[in-house]
Amino acid sequence: MNNYKESIIYTVSKINRYIKTLFESDYKLQNVWILGEISNFKLHSSGHMYFVLKDQESQIKCVMFRGNNIKLKFMPQDGMKVKVMGDIRVYERRGEYQLYANKIVEAGKGELYLAFERLKEKLKAEGLFTEEFKKKLPLVPQRIAVITSSTGAAIRDVITISLRRFPNLSILVVPSLVQGTFAAQEISQKIDFLNKYFSDLDFIIIGRGGGSLEELWAFNEEILARSIYNSKIPIVSAVGHETDFTISDFVADLRSPTPSAAAEMTVPNKNNLINNINLLNDKLVRAIKRNFELKLEATNSLSKSLKYQGPENKINQYYQYIDEFTGRIKSRIKHQIELYEERIKKDSQRIDSLSPWAIIERGYSICRKLPRLEIVKRLEQVEIGNEIEVIISNGRISGKVDKKEAVSR
Repeated sequence: MNNYKESIIYTVSKINRYIKTLFESDYKLQNVWILGEISNFKLHSSGHMYFVLKDQESQIKCVMFRGNNIKLKFMPQDGMKVKVMGDIRVYERRGEYQLYANKIVEAGKGELYLAFERLKEKLKAEGLFTEEFKKKLPLVPQRIAVITSSTGAAIRDVITISLRRFPNLSILVVPSLVQGTFAAQEISQKIDFLNKYFSDLDFIIIGRGGGSLEELWAFNEEILARSIYNSKIPIVSAVGHETDFTISDFVADLRSPTPSAAAEMTVPNKNNLINNINLLNDKLVRAIKRNFELKLEATNSLSKSLKYQGPENKINQYYQYIDEFTGRIKSRIKHQIELYEERIKKDSQRIDSLSPWAIIERGYSICRKLPRLEIVKRLEQVEIGNEIEVIISNGRISGKVDKKEAVSR
């Protein structure tokens, strides 16, 4: 006899999904910090990190995806004691729970690192890291100040490199503590002092050589961060070694990896400037010369153009146009006269052919009744005894009508 009910049987997928939901709904398993030792560390070709975090009695599998581990400042190794922060969730396909890591901190640096992260997030949210508020440094500085230890190597490096690159530079050295409980407050006061009494400075370099996180901690203090942000004079942060980052680096107008690099980045090389100026001068002279040649060429071309477009040339062109136009008019008039003469000739011939005299020349005559010289066209116009005149081609014949007789056609 079976003691189970069909309604309470789950598939593996469903039970794993249910357990996964339980993990995800438990806030105690979110953003949890776990202290342990790294074991079986593997960096996959995808960039993801897989490892086990263990202590003397137990262990938990961990994964840190590439999007999170690219922010690490060190490479985890087997045997390294660390603090890992992340979410504990279920990998449903294998039915395993594991820690999905967001941050890894070496155990010895844990408290300071957490304080660093908290202040960083706070100041970032307030806009102290915003790029648009950062001030630009001049290309060729004349007066700068350096706030650092007067006995450390940092000040010697900055002075040596700066004056080697630009001997005309004026450097104001402002000694200050750069390590210890009161260091951040003293550096902050020195920044405020320079802003009040040396406002004509081109920029201020603050920094020191490398050291441990504890030794560099003054540059992670909030009081110094706010003095940097409020400074009217641009601030260059040059703290530690190239891989070290401090809160001052994020707030400053320019971050330099080292004090030596700060001098290299902010102070131009005078000889290079002179060479660049000479090159630009030569380029400018060539450009001016070329521009002058082009203008001269354009002027000559314009002068020639004006010569051909001037009043005298225009008048001569109009004279030529008038002569040509006059010639065309004369030719046209002559042609029209010839056409009219030909037409008149033809009309004259036609008129002549229709003239009574031409008809008379062909053997006809005209009879006129005297004395009124009325041309006789019909028989009824004359009577017996009327005097008449007959015109022929070479004369006139006078006489009287002694007979008239009608003729039928």
